[in-house]
Order: sequence, then structure tokens, then C-alpha cells
Amino acid sequence: VNQGRVADGSEMLREALKQDPMHVPARQLLVRLVLELRQTEAAMTLLENGLEILPAQIGWAMSLARLQAERGDYTAAWKTLQHSEPAAAGNADYQGFAGHVLLRLGKSREAAEHFRHALRSSPADGRWWLGLGLAFEADGRVDEAREAWQTARRSTNLTPDLQRLVEQKLK
Repeated sequence: VNQGRVADGSEMLREALKQDPMHVPARQLLVRLVLELRQTEAAMTLLENGLEILPAQIGWAMSLARLQAERGDYTAAWKTLQHSEPAAAGNADYQGFAGHVLLRLGKSREAAEHFRHALRSSPADGRWWLGLGLAFEADGRVDEAREAWQTARRSTNLTPDLQRLVEQKLK
């Protein structure tokens, strides 16, 4: 792979996984390679197979769920996240992404709980305050939504697009 022989390297990585399906570095590298080649289905299969063996690999769960969400399959994304959730209790990015997926599924109260979990680990992250505000808004809790968005506004990590969304929500 380092010598630019991606096809040969990919084949060797596949062989390594046949011999040892739990070989984490081989699976991660192969997933990266197939994604670079825009072989989304192959990447999803590699991630699914890896999660069957090692459900605590929350990075794989998030990658698979993101690919599923990009396809608009939020139900599959949520199932993927649920499968690895026991290992992700303290991971703010995981919890925040789970909140986002639940919001897309119309489950605002459950989404709010995941955003709260994310905020316990990362209380200054404006993304999770924004998400919490969106969950409150979807649940009809306008005053709480406004408070969450005001906190998000004060954060320093929002992208310009997310900052604009916060400002729009506060108008």
C-alpha cells in the first residue's frame, strides 16, 4: 500500500482478515482503502463484519452509521449505534451523533437524552447544545430550546454554518 500497490495491498489485507478476523489494524486500513476508492458497499460490509466480532469498536460503529445516514437510512444507523452503545457511554461524539440520528427519526426526547450524555463528557461543545436545542424545539419546549441555543452561541467550536443556524434559531 505504501508503495502505491493498492490492489495488491488490499488483497493481502483481505487475506489477513480471513486468517484473523479480529485483526483491527488490517480491517481499519482496508476500510480506509475501499472508501478512498469510493467502494461504499465494500466498506460497509467490512465494518458490519468487524462489528459482529468486536462490537466495542465504537469508531467502526460511528463510521458505519455515518455511511448509513448519508444514504438516508437512519433506522439502520440507529440499529448500528445501539449495537455498540454499551461501549460508548462516555464518548461525547458517539452520544451526540446518536442524538442527531434520533432527531432524524423523530424521537426528540430520546435525542435530548443523548445530547445530555454528550454534554456530560464535553460541556462546552456547541454542537451538542445546538442539538439539544433542536430536540427541545421538536418536543415543544421552546424556552429550554432558546437557553440551549444561547449556550451554543457562546461556544467557540461551531462551524460558520452551525453558528448561522444558531443565530437563525435565536431570531
